[in-house]
Amino acid sequence: MTAAAAGSARLPLCADLSRAAGEDPIGTAPHWQEVTVLELDVPIWARVRDVAGWTAEQAGVFERLRGKVEASGAGFGLLMSAPETPGAPLRVRYYALGAGGYARRDFTSDRPQDDWARGLTDTLLEPANLDGWAEVTPPAGPDWHVCTHGTVDAACGKYGVPVYQGLRAGNVRAWRTGHFGGHRFAATAVDLPAGLLWAHLTPDLARRVARRAVAPAEVRGHLRGYAGLPPVAQVVDRELLVRRGWAWLDAPRRADVQADDEGWTVALHHGVGEVAGSVTARVTPAPGLKVPGSSHKTEWMDVKQYHVEWS
Repeated sequence: MTAAAAGSARLPLCADLSRAAGEDPIGTAPHWQEVTVLELDVPIWARVRDVAGWTAEQAGVFERLRGKVEASGAGFGLLMSAPETPGAPLRVRYYALGAGGYARRDFTSDRPQDDWARGLTDTLLEPANLDGWAEVTPPAGPDWHVCTHGTVDAACGKYGVPVYQGLRAGNVRAWRTGHFGGHRFAATAVDLPAGLLWAHLTPDLARRVARRAVAPAEVRGHLRGYAGLPPVAQVVDRELLVRRGWAWLDAPRRADVQADDEGWTVALHHGVGEVAGSVTARVTPAPGLKVPGSSHKTEWMDVKQYHVEWS
């Protein structure tokens, strides 16, 4: 093989290598206080990601969002999902962290999809502006946002599309969604309003998880974490989900995390009123792994793994 041919050879999919390494995905979910979902046709996804092509208004929105996060420490999620009707006017779904997950609100407009920066401004920066949108009652039940963004990483195209199709075929409300991080966990999905992120899904497994038709203990190795908590607290939260079952997701949860030279002490507070309680656990690093972060780059990276001890 020539050097040129070797350089152009297709790399293994990062998701395949992550699974082969036995990577535990827990603690890799982002920490979000709120999530905005923009309903955008797939060709627009690339324009939203094209920083160099942003207008001054669009760049200004992200600069303000960066300032908001730095000032409050509260992260936000931005998801792009393909609308049911291509070319439809801009629509946003807004999720705010609350008791037992995220509360959803839906807003429609007569604006073109290219006005997506307005959707971010009015949900995340100037919510009073939502009075100018038409609010509609959202349907009950879960929303599954499956990354199918194969142009960002081939693993998400190969594994995400069948999971999206399988969920739809099983009458689960699912959305083709642009990249939100974690190529190596394809098929990966955001499960709202529960606020869970999942890894290495198959169509059958995704349907069973969406219906809560499988015990949490059987899918613990597929859970990236609960986005309502910081990453280290997600590790403790998973163990409590396994112990207490799916009803655990209904409880409001917050965490206090204290770091030291050897690990973290996590106090996880749950529930309200007379049923409130706290659990304290010790989280320490487990032997780490090296995995690729992308199917299109040769670089490998160190990833954290965790161990939990109960107080």
